[in-house]
Amino acid sequence: MGSFESFAKRLSELGLEYDVVGPAPPGVRRGLEQVEPPSGVDGRVAIAVPDHTRPVPLQRVLELLSPLLRGRCQLIFATGSHPMGVEDARRMLGSWSSKVSFGIHDSSGPHTYVGRTSRGLGVEVDERFASADFKVTVGVVAPHPWAGFSGGSKVVLPGVSSLRTIVEHHLRWYRDGRPGAVEGNPFREEIEEAGRLAGVDWALNMVLDEEGRVAYAEGGEPGESFRKCVGVARSMYVRPVEGLYDSALVFAEPLDIDLYQATKALEHAAPAVEEGGSLVLVAACPRGYGSEEFKRLASMDGEAIEELLRSGWRGNVVPAIVALRMKEIFERYSVTVFTEGPLEGLKGAELARSAREALSSLRGRVLVVKRGGFTVPQAR
Repeated sequence: MGSFESFAKRLSELGLEYDVVGPAPPGVRRGLEQVEPPSGVDGRVAIAVPDHTRPVPLQRVLELLSPLLRGRCQLIFATGSHPMGVEDARRMLGSWSSKVSFGIHDSSGPHTYVGRTSRGLGVEVDERFASADFKVTVGVVAPHPWAGFSGGSKVVLPGVSSLRTIVEHHLRWYRDGRPGAVEGNPFREEIEEAGRLAGVDWALNMVLDEEGRVAYAEGGEPGESFRKCVGVARSMYVRPVEGLYDSALVFAEPLDIDLYQATKALEHAAPAVEEGGSLVLVAACPRGYGSEEFKRLASMDGEAIEELLRSGWRGNVVPAIVALRMKEIFERYSVTVFTEGPLEGLKGAELARSAREALSSLRGRVLVVKRGGFTVPQAR
């Protein structure tokens, strides 16, 4: 699909004025080798880890946590409501797949009620996680359009929560969520409360640099581990830009395995562009839409999706909410998706199959966003 450098060269050839925003170097580094794993743990251990849609150095994490893996331990891939196959899990695990017991969370499977948040959300957690004597979460902390930041107890909600809990949480609070905000963000605050109700004992959180390497890692008490990583992630990924732009060229990686994930980059970048401006999303999307359900929703218009949500439908509404947010961006901006993935049938945006075609929609002052899945440009 072409490198960032090749796109920058084409922009110059087109005579377009552009600024580049992307992750800043970490102000402090702390590698996994500096994290002290938990010791003296007895009983059955459950470790909830991100699924295949998230960039996580899982094999290195398992090396760190190897003392826990020697006993009665099960790894649980925290999929939320995402589909994930056993082969995806084995690819992530590599040689560890024959050394550890692992399972994939099923939001429609057996769950245990662990309590109710102060806002009244009933929290049900995967029974394998809830019944463990020692509970561990592993997360990558980076900006998220609704939760403020990923990582922390997001591995619990939605990660290992029941579909009922996930749906209620998303329907109540998705309009109030925003990227880069933790305090005063009810979408995030419910997530943290769910983690406390689930009884997480120890958390490993990490911040990745521009090359996808661990820039900072913190293990220990879940809230403190998350807060420290948020400070580092905010300094790296929430980036100031000068005023609003006429257009943006947004590289969705590292969240471009499918369109469902790549929409996060659009949500991050759109507020830095004047309404009515152009957005070009560069996203490989080798897995297309991510699911047949999201593909169906992407072929609908925003009004039809909104009506579906208003109808009281209580299935897995999360793809519908993601699709609605995407459609709202399509309505406010002129959007082109440059991809090699199978995204035929997308309604409301143009599909481009060449860089020349994609860049032809850019106008005026252009913002180029590197690692748009994580980078949040903030106009000042």
